[in-house]
Amino acid sequence: MDIPTLTLDTNLLHEYWKRRDKVQVVEQLLALGQKGKVDLAVTARVHEDIPQLPLAQKLNNLPELNIQETGSVTRLGYWVLGRDMLGDDAFDSYRSTAYKLAKQRGKKPPDWRDWDHLHAHYLLHREVFLTWDEGIHCLSSELKHKFGIVVMKPEEYLRTLGGDFSQ
Repeated sequence: MDIPTLTLDTNLLHEYWKRRDKVQVVEQLLALGQKGKVDLAVTARVHEDIPQLPLAQKLNNLPELNIQETGSVTRLGYWVLGRDMLGDDAFDSYRSTAYKLAKQRGKKPPDWRDWDHLHAHYLLHREVFLTWDEGIHCLSSELKHKFGIVVMKPEEYLRTLGGDFSQ
């Protein structure tokens, strides 16, 4: 039986490590990962999202949390040979449209790091991208329609499993 493949946006790690209001939601996901019920991953672009100590040091502990680090999209100055992937032209071209849509909807558009997270998620054919980023959520129907990317809030995903994790 295949287990769901979930890509975590960096804001979930911030929530967990900074012990913010939704820490219990992230803990539920981590528990599912520990039990082997979900496959949790972040993209390598997480290092650009969390570049400074002390949080940057915590990235070394991802394996202990059962979170794998996948490759990212090849980008000059950030790519690692053998890990990162060439991007998809259609996905990359859609970025300017996505930026405009998010702004029209009154949300902060995804920056280059957010777009790289989504792009790598797409290239790796992972199933669900989990984030609290409203600039990504406001694009969820277009991302689903054009690229098959399912974007959900973590508590929304957990509810699909039958629990109420609305905190």
